[in-house]
Amino acid sequence: MKRNKELGYVLFVAIIGLAGCSGVPHGGTTGGGGGGGGSQNASLTVTMTSKPDVSLTNISVLSATVSITGITLNPTSGNAVPLTLSPTTYPVDLTRLQADTALLGVLSLPSGSYSSATVTFSAANLTLDNQSGATLNGTCLTGTICKIVLPAGSSQVTSAPFPLTVTAAQASGISLNLNLNDAITVSPGTVTLNFGAVDTFNVAALPRTGTASGALDLIEDFVGLVTAKTSTSITVMGSNGISLSIALPSTVVIEDPQGLCGAVNATCLVANQTVVSVDATVNSAGALTLVSADLLSATPQDELEGTLINTATPGQFNLVVANKVVASGNTTLTAANPGDVFLVTTTNPTFAVDLDEFFNNASLPPANVTTLFAGVGDLTDGQDVMVHVTTATGTAAAGTQAITADQVLLRFTRTTGAVQTVSGQAFTLSNLPPFMSFTTNPQVETISGATNFDGVTDVNSITVSQTVSIRALLLNNSTFSFYAAKVRVQP
Repeated sequence: MKRNKELGYVLFVAIIGLAGCSGVPHGGTTGGGGGGGGSQNASLTVTMTSKPDVSLTNISVLSATVSITGITLNPTSGNAVPLTLSPTTYPVDLTRLQADTALLGVLSLPSGSYSSATVTFSAANLTLDNQSGATLNGTCLTGTICKIVLPAGSSQVTSAPFPLTVTAAQASGISLNLNLNDAITVSPGTVTLNFGAVDTFNVAALPRTGTASGALDLIEDFVGLVTAKTSTSITVMGSNGISLSIALPSTVVIEDPQGLCGAVNATCLVANQTVVSVDATVNSAGALTLVSADLLSATPQDELEGTLINTATPGQFNLVVANKVVASGNTTLTAANPGDVFLVTTTNPTFAVDLDEFFNNASLPPANVTTLFAGVGDLTDGQDVMVHVTTATGTAAAGTQAITADQVLLRFTRTTGAVQTVSGQAFTLSNLPPFMSFTTNPQVETISGATNFDGVTDVNSITVSQTVSIRALLLNNSTFSFYAAKVRVQP
């Protein structure tokens, strides 16, 4: 489908779910083969991140979704060991993973040396803002936002720490970073995605620098409905049907910037009622433990989340789908997929800010941001918002998906750029996606006690010219354009 630029657009944030007992996908995540199994096998936790394409001229990748259809580890001798994925075609949103992490599962490996990993993918769906001056792939007209489908493929991962040697009973982990900067190329009139290109994957041994002590990795901003709760765990189901099972610590941290639950403790998590965003650590066994639960809704209601691009009409914008909550059974919302483009018309809307990690943080008083997101004049291209849907009509096939909304909640934008300057707790970024039109390099503020760092220990470890991905509140009228909850230095 296509939508004219002046209609705006939205990025609908896809949910990466983690499932099953001990916080791994339902149906099991251990692999077999390669000479057997049993208690003497090593365990290898596998997570995934991405690096977006930062070299495109006048083309912005608004959504890039693909399903992983298989992962195997290849020993220097013997049989390959497959990772059992659940679901068997495991969906990932690569635009979200530039700052976030997906837990793919845990492999049970016979001790020995492994020379590589093989990753296979389904066809990829890209939503593009095409301002290149040329039609792309025969159907994506310049000046429009459009979806293209690119072929399935596979990648042979051989970069360090491969060859990988594991010993009996060893527990370790690796993170696969899919490098779209090398995988995507543009020739006159054609966008291609080659999963087999050189350096398509970078691999990091876990934990990466900046990870909390005792954890292998960190899963952040998983949005879904609490579907089960005990005294020791909760289960959260995302809109794509993937569940995440998380152990509860002795003290449960609840973030409630909207004032939805006065108790602000574990009683706020109600099965089949509470919609949350959760952060959780991944331990060496692949199990998850809750870091915090951010309350988004006390009861399920029709909602869409995504990246906003304004239209020429105040209060109207487009949304590229990535995340949804459907309570009414509305057919338009039920059929919506990541990357779909909705025209959003607001009707007497209320505005609020989801502070999430910044909740009750003295370094960032709520008034510093809530007063800057109070009306339609504060909407700006690239913001991630969650809207309460009052009506929804149209289809993706016809390019007529549209909603009306009466609530707009500012959430966290994912984007990537090059560091230009570093000063104190802040840095500036250049080379951001073309659709985010800043007149000067925007400033990114990190918040003491709240910002998580990945690849570095703190803001003082960031250097000029590094490629950095952030998950941050984007504000239209502030000294700092971004308040960062996450800063990842890309490989």
